Amino acid sequence: MSDYRLAAFDMDGTLLNSQKEIPASAIDACKRAAAAGKILALDTGRAVTELSFYPFGEMGIRYGSCACGTVIYDFELGKVLAVKTIPADLVPIIVEATRQEDLMLQVMVDGVSYVEAADVAQMEHFQMAVYQPLYEATTSYAEDIRAFALEHAHEINKMNMYHATPEGRARTQARLASLPLDFTWAETTSLEATPQGISKGTGLADLCSVLGIPISEAIGVGDAFNDIPMLQMAGLGIAMGNSNEAALQAAGAVVGDNDHDGIAEVIDKYLTVSAGRGPVTV
Repeated sequence: MSDYRLAAFDMDGTLLNSQKEIPASAIDACKRAAAAGKILALDTGRAVTELSFYPFGEMGIRYGSCACGTVIYDFELGKVLAVKTIPADLVPIIVEATRQEDLMLQVMVDGVSYVEAADVAQMEHFQMAVYQPLYEATTSYAEDIRAFALEHAHEINKMNMYHATPEGRARTQARLASLPLDFTWAETTSLEATPQGISKGTGLADLCSVLGIPISEAIGVGDAFNDIPMLQMAGLGIAMGNSNEAALQAAGAVVGDNDHDGIAEVIDKYLTVSAGRGPVTV
């Protein structure tokens, strides 16, 4: 068996194919890994509630580093294991900046996603149409999302700002650039705000710490800019074949893309192989 004990997967562009589905080859491979005693996890920017669409229990995926490393979650127990929050005094500044652009604000509190119903109804306008069915099924609605954010300022893990245009995103980031937060560009027009120093990389480290596993024995798999800290921090970072150039450069190995059995390749080639791990190069 491989020396690696845990594999953590990004969702969009990694575990999910272009149709936002988990390929049968990935489901079968995860079941094989779980049966072999390997620990499977998610390392995703999604809130916990946005993950209920998928058969993770059946696949053997028990844990999640969710909302870009701010919430460590046990799906089997339905329990938050660790949490990080945005400093409460910064929330009003972010909220004020969101009033100056045409955007949809999403707020995550203890793994729960909150949005306004009116925004979900027009997600195509915010370049997020592919996610509209997911949001309709899994998010909680706030009558006024900005008022909600101010009311729950001490509890917020992550804030997503889905803009109508990339130019609007750039303007919002410029307005907030001086704040002690981490900002990530995602999707076409999304700006994500998380506590400073917290990322998918620290989320993977926190998960390993909770489970008592050295991070050197963990594999991280992703495809995008916000996956780079995970790819760099894991014992082995693996980029999907559809990854952007920055993620490819950050990884220690590259597999097939998310539409052509890339996850099955990760599991069979690096997680459940009979030989030791040895050096891996791109």
